Amino acid sequence: MRRQCLGLLLVLVLGGCAAPPPPPPAPVDALRVTPLMLNLTPVYDRQAGVVLAQALVQHYLQGPHYRMSTPLPLARQYRAGSVLHSPDPQRLLVTYQQGRQWGSLAVTAGQGGIISAFRVQQEGEQGYALVLKRVRICLNAGADRAPVWQGQRWAFSPTRPGRFECSGQTNGSLFQRGSGLPGLLGPYVDEGDTVLYDRDWSTLQQVASLLVHQFAHLKVPRIH
Repeated sequence: MRRQCLGLLLVLVLGGCAAPPPPPPAPVDALRVTPLMLNLTPVYDRQAGVVLAQALVQHYLQGPHYRMSTPLPLARQYRAGSVLHSPDPQRLLVTYQQGRQWGSLAVTAGQGGIISAFRVQQEGEQGYALVLKRVRICLNAGADRAPVWQGQRWAFSPTRPGRFECSGQTNGSLFQRGSGLPGLLGPYVDEGDTVLYDRDWSTLQQVASLLVHQFAHLKVPRIH
């Protein structure tokens, strides 16, 4: 009997050792960032500057992972006005107004500006990003008057300039904490770049087309 028990125990031990190892844990989806070619469409609207401003406001309002407060009043409470004249072709400013309250959307596109596009895939989410180099976008709401051109820049009200939210800041981000943006783009983004992120590729292509129409000096790299 004792020998039978020892034999049975030996069979169990050997059987356990011969059992296959447990399956490895399911792999977490790896981050993939893929450069994309932008298919720009011609823009014929005479109010293309206003259309660009409205497209950017809507993008910031509806796009995922942003943490901003100015797009909501500009889209829902203010009325888009007109493009303020500037002698600098690298600057665009569109006014917004609600009674005696003023807002604006301004875009500055410096020489050497570049627009690149990417597909971003991670953890089951697929999105798209525009990386704008030497381009800055500023939204403003709650001012007591419209800005005026002064010297080489826009001058805002000294008494109540309103609230500003600007892209490309070196000490902050328009994206929610924990989103990973814009850092997810890795070597494709540098400090001070403007990043636009959306799950809708057509929205970003529309914005890119309007930007290139407004600022003809912006370069769009070719993807081979």
